[in-house]
Amino acid sequence: MQIYNTSLSEKQKYFDQFMLLIKNQFDHGGTKYQLSDDKEMTDLVCELVPGDTGVDWVLGTCLKYLGRFKNFEREKDLLKIATYCYIMWLKKGFYLKEDHDEDIRKK
Repeated sequence: MQIYNTSLSEKQKYFDQFMLLIKNQFDHGGTKYQLSDDKEMTDLVCELVPGDTGVDWVLGTCLKYLGRFKNFEREKDLLKIATYCYIMWLKKGFYLKEDHDEDIRKK
């Protein structure tokens, strides 16, 4: 598989396309694993196997997909990892914060 360098403008150009692919992955998984109106299978698994962080199972699943990407270089594994990052962001309640922990300069 070829490796590409990308400028900031290229990253910006394709970001919406990447987010659409993540949304498709998220919507498909959310439908496939829905348990009720306010809970899906990842919620249940995190309750049953919280580990130290409450999302240890999700971290392990991301590690599995990282290994699978290393072995097969499949796009969908990266999309699954990104989707699980979003799920962890939600599970940890970061969406409720007004001040986010970003690597940007605050004005």
